[in-house]
Amino acid sequence: MSLSALFSYSPGGVRLRLFRDLVLVVLFAVGTLVLALYLVMVEVRQELAWGQISQATAQVREELRRLLEPTEQQLAILRDWGRAGDLNRDDIEALTRRLIPTLTHHSQLSGLIIADDSGSEYFLMRDEDRWLVRERAPGDKGRLRWHHWESGEDELVWQDNGGYDPRRRSWFLDAVQAIDAGKTSWSRPYVFFTRKVPGITASLAWREAGSVRVVALDLDLSTILGTIENLPLVENGTGFLFRADGGVYVPPRADTEPAGGSHFFSAGNTQGGMLAIDAVDAWKNAGRPEDRALRFTSGEQAWWGGFSPLYLDDEAAWLGVALPLDDLVTLLQRRWQLVLAMALVVSASGVLLAMLVVRKYSRRLKELPRLSIDKRNYREDILSLIHSGESLHLEFKSTMRMNLRSGKAGREIELAWLKGVAAFMNTDGGILLIGVEDDGNILGLDADNFENDDKCRLHFKNLFNQHLGPEFSKYVHFEIFDLEYKQVAAIECERAGDPAFLTHRQGESFYIRSGPSNMELTISQAISYLRRRF
Repeated sequence: MSLSALFSYSPGGVRLRLFRDLVLVVLFAVGTLVLALYLVMVEVRQELAWGQISQATAQVREELRRLLEPTEQQLAILRDWGRAGDLNRDDIEALTRRLIPTLTHHSQLSGLIIADDSGSEYFLMRDEDRWLVRERAPGDKGRLRWHHWESGEDELVWQDNGGYDPRRRSWFLDAVQAIDAGKTSWSRPYVFFTRKVPGITASLAWREAGSVRVVALDLDLSTILGTIENLPLVENGTGFLFRADGGVYVPPRADTEPAGGSHFFSAGNTQGGMLAIDAVDAWKNAGRPEDRALRFTSGEQAWWGGFSPLYLDDEAAWLGVALPLDDLVTLLQRRWQLVLAMALVVSASGVLLAMLVVRKYSRRLKELPRLSIDKRNYREDILSLIHSGESLHLEFKSTMRMNLRSGKAGREIELAWLKGVAAFMNTDGGILLIGVEDDGNILGLDADNFENDDKCRLHFKNLFNQHLGPEFSKYVHFEIFDLEYKQVAAIECERAGDPAFLTHRQGESFYIRSGPSNMELTISQAISYLRRRF
């Protein structure tokens, strides 16, 4: 059968409708598959990116934890020493000798501070191969004394009146605020007063003899950033720190002196610095997310970025990780065009196969019984049914309740078409037309004298429920059609999943369809039939 012959059938033709439905099924299946693949690819890409971001962030956090946990432990030790009176500033030489090993054995620490609420302070820091001690006594009004310690010898280097007061520093204020909780406070990144380099300070406060004392440890950010940069995150990936307002911290270049002697926001002179700046800009434009991977572009290359607060209880400082799109994600993107091409090939093949199937079974399709009426072309379908005459799947009844001979409504008339409905449901389904004589003459429903269509439908429903049962209503569809200026009722019956018995005054009867008529089975016949059918 050629394509032109296939489409020469009327819209209500079985072959054309079968072909149409097969094509729709193929297109729907292919479209659904393509959509599912697209959604899966998007989800997989996002999950892969977020998985790598999470893994890289965990690496950075683990490294930071390795650097920061000893700092908290050392602060607790210093606090215990202070409570025991072992941090007495009366003997600077003994105090310095005691504290130098703390910085010597913890390379991440660059300075140690002891201060109190009177304004006095002791500060110890490395100065190349020597040690530098800074003192501020109560009442000095910012006057600082600097000492170089070398081989145990104390050398007064200089004095200044810089107006420095430890009580106004953020690390001191944070520690005092957390004194009741007894926990370590971590400052926001800032520029160290003495060295003029960016860093963070961990501090811990306690009360002693009516005053407040604070111990603090400085961590140079260049040490932390250098450690992060050397982590094996992913090839070409990087980690970085930045402030909530967008300022980026990057490690200094060995061959470049940062502007103003600081590594604070001098990212522009390094490739990694530009990447970090682009990542932070994308993060701010996206609403500062912290629970998903963010895609952005830097240096004409696509990247994934992940961002989370450096401290869980403070979002002033942030940790960022930037990773390039991995090979798998790139492969998924490249394969998308192949997926679309395959979808087109499958769709075309499906249409061709549908044509071949319809062509192969076209003769058998002609012999298939009609078990439903196309509501859009009901006139053509009903006339075709009437023209074909009664059969195994089609029955005509003149009226629904009126006996045309006596001119009165009769129960036998109602039971007659109910037998047909039961027989159709117990066999293979069929259509019962009411308002049509056995020879095909169209009488209509006028003889039944229903006030309106709703009354007719209600009468059908009541009789059906009374004699067959409402549980079978899902297998039956009742419609009224206007045909040749007359009305015809159509009862479309599907094959029921359970045996349907017709209930009447004498008991129950079991009917099946046999050719163009209904056959009542005896009890033994019904049992044998039901065993075979159900």
